[in-house]
Amino acid sequence: DFLSALVNCTRLQMLDVGYNRLGGELPIYVANLSNEMEYIYFGGNLITGSIPHNIGNLINLQSLGLENNMLTGRIPTSLGKISGLVQLYLNSNRMSGEIPADIGNITRLEKLILFNNSFQGSIPPSLGNCRFLLDLRMGSNRLSGSIPQELMQIESLVYLYVSKNLLTGPFPKDVGRLKNLVVLSAANNMFHGNIPETLGNCLQAEEIFLGRNKFDGAIPDIRSLRALQSFDLSNNNLSGNIPDYLANFSSLENLDLSGNDFEGRVPTKGIFQTLVKFSVSGNGKL
Repeated sequence: DFLSALVNCTRLQMLDVGYNRLGGELPIYVANLSNEMEYIYFGGNLITGSIPHNIGNLINLQSLGLENNMLTGRIPTSLGKISGLVQLYLNSNRMSGEIPADIGNITRLEKLILFNNSFQGSIPPSLGNCRFLLDLRMGSNRLSGSIPQELMQIESLVYLYVSKNLLTGPFPKDVGRLKNLVVLSAANNMFHGNIPETLGNCLQAEEIFLGRNKFDGAIPDIRSLRALQSFDLSNNNLSGNIPDYLANFSSLENLDLSGNDFEGRVPTKGIFQTLVKFSVSGNGKL
């Protein structure tokens, strides 16, 4: 077949067959195509089966894209051997099992995209070794347990998506170390306790989604987050007043505080006159 014909292409560095109608399983010899292979892209096909267990043989690989297929099975632990891998896209498949701790050996990783699968178990603390990680997307899986503190040490993180999982526990107080964070999406989980005050240190934040959890207490002092465009705290157990300082958030367009236990008056000045989306429904004391 097509792939077997490439076995003799020993100097092949890039293979892109994305968005065709390729079906069947990835053969074992994919991992032996070329020692010089740097880029493989099979995204947007009809590929089934599991990722070959020996995929780690491609030690010079920098980008692996297998998203939007019908892959099943687990993430091979041998991926941890590809220490120079920069991008890994496995999203929108049917994969399962735990995320292997070996991923933490890929210390140059910048993008780890795993959303929309059936991964379960805990988020491996070893991901904290990936100190260049910019984009971590693990939403829409079955991940459980708490967010490991080690993730909060990845100060390069720009995008952190963990929504629609089964995550629990208090949200890590060290979130304030993520100085470059632009998007935090942790909605639709079972986080509880107070929203950390340190969230106010994420000065680059533009979008924060914490809705549909079990957070309680007051909205923390986040008056420094002046870049905020979307802020969703809906369907929690939050209480207290809606902070007046939100009226000064000139970039804010979407504010959803519905389904909580806020009280007092609803601010009406500043951006509260110009919000594109604003909801406080389901707060009986307002």
